[in-house]
Amino acid sequence: MNQEDNNKTEKNLITLLNWYRLKRVNEFVAQCDEAQAWESIQQRICHRKRIRMYTYWSSTAAACLLIAAFSFYTLTEYEQSLFAHRGEQKATLFVNNGESYDLLSQDKSIFNANGMQVAQNTEKELRYDTQTNTQKNIGKHILNVPRGGEYKLVLSDGTRVHANAESRLTYPVSFTGSKREVYLTGEALFEVAKDTLHPFIVHTPYGIVEVVGTRFNVNTYEKNQTTVTLEEGAVKVYCEDKKEKGQKSLSPGEQAIIQAKTINTQPVQVQEYTSWANGVYEYTDTSLETIVQQLSRWYNVNMTFTNPQLRERKFAGVIFRDQPLQKAVDILSKVSNVYFRQKGNIIEITENRPQY
Repeated sequence: MNQEDNNKTEKNLITLLNWYRLKRVNEFVAQCDEAQAWESIQQRICHRKRIRMYTYWSSTAAACLLIAAFSFYTLTEYEQSLFAHRGEQKATLFVNNGESYDLLSQDKSIFNANGMQVAQNTEKELRYDTQTNTQKNIGKHILNVPRGGEYKLVLSDGTRVHANAESRLTYPVSFTGSKREVYLTGEALFEVAKDTLHPFIVHTPYGIVEVVGTRFNVNTYEKNQTTVTLEEGAVKVYCEDKKEKGQKSLSPGEQAIIQAKTINTQPVQVQEYTSWANGVYEYTDTSLETIVQQLSRWYNVNMTFTNPQLRERKFAGVIFRDQPLQKAVDILSKVSNVYFRQKGNIIEITENRPQY
């Protein structure tokens, strides 16, 4: 099978997977809607009976309803403003000559201090040249991805990086020397180009990851720790002071949680930690607290729980990242029996509002 056939097969598999996930979401929501629909019918019957008891207030009620309807419409329009948020491909690139590039605005070439092109930003992907001219190799670049954003780049060695929201990646324009080293805060999925002579090293505030060619996810969002999840290949992980505190190796399907002086490993469902890079969040008995943290970063909104016990409620299902926040909270509301409401610039999460 040639490369073209492989690419077609991969695209077909991705299409089939997305169709299946969408089908499961629709089934998931439909199951919730069926039960709620019957309850809503019963509630409306009772509601109509109460209305008949107060028909003599009809004219006054009509005027009040008109005022209330206008107020509700205005309030609803205001409250939906945050729920309309979407994540998007956006980032800012800081280069060593002091310039910065807004990668959201348009396709463009990236130049070094000597006026030589070192990269091209095309179709929401930043791709670096494979360089042989030593004048082009000087300096480091910083990719800064804000809340509500994500971005992809291909480094000069062919390594692919997908940086998630609220992340910062520092890397050389071109790798030289015996090691390929980058620095990450936030979250990114790496597909490292294989090179056994030049290991690829990811530095984070609380740990170090070393590979020669593999696919893995690195997450530093959690305070005082780095989480590494391995999808393919093999990696070595170290504490921040590296080999003095020991090291551990991971196999596919394993995760390492690195803290200042300890490394703990465990088997995990890898797709729960890497599916975001495929445009979907997959959850299996995941706490609402974890989900809300992810949604807050991706949709660039602040959310808070009115009752701390709601943080531990569990959710299983899928949420598509290309949908507005409203779609995500609709599913969470129906499945986890919670209610999302906007108060100013914050979204509050409460017990599900009763229907009358």
